[in-house]
Amino acid sequence: MRKIACLMTSLSLGMALAAAAPAAAQEAAQAAAGPNLAPGTVVYDSEGAEIGPVSSEVGDNIVVMLGDKPVTLPKNAFGQSDKGPAITITRAQLTAAVDQAAAQTAAALDAAIQPGADILGANGSAVVGKVKLVEADGIVVATSSGDVKLPRHAFFLSPKGLATSFTAEQFAAAVAEATAPAAASEAVADADTETPDRSAN
Repeated sequence: MRKIACLMTSLSLGMALAAAAPAAAQEAAQAAAGPNLAPGTVVYDSEGAEIGPVSSEVGDNIVVMLGDKPVTLPKNAFGQSDKGPAITITRAQLTAAVDQAAAQTAAALDAAIQPGADILGANGSAVVGKVKLVEADGIVVATSSGDVKLPRHAFFLSPKGLATSFTAEQFAAAVAEATAPAAASEAVADADTETPDRSAN
């Protein structure tokens, strides 16, 4: 009887292990594949606090929304927690790092926006103009088609230097559109000057 009981116990354990094997294999495969970082997935910090949803995947990086700020982090910065994908620092530490990086970027951009500085198109392949004046409400850019004022947020630092968020083609179109009203006003003024005053007749 003991032999039969032992045999039945062994069979029961074997069946239980066999049933659990697919689930364990699936969990192992998921762990090997890494956490789910699909857009919309909520990311947590090292203490389990919510950071924000995944916005997008860009190459080997993941963009996560920290409030209204997009934060780009490498894929290998994420692990898996009980709640979902998580990073190894707290939300407060991440916020401080983001704010510090933003301040450093702003300072570098301010240093680059100086009169006479070349401005590259967004693709970095062509110089679209030069900084002419730095004013409180924007940057005056000198171009071959005329001067145009752009907001400060239209500029960024590329690996090649100061650049605008427009491509060369988009920038040329924007300059043409911005200078068209001024050209039309000058044409009307010239026409009024050249028109003889007939009121005296």
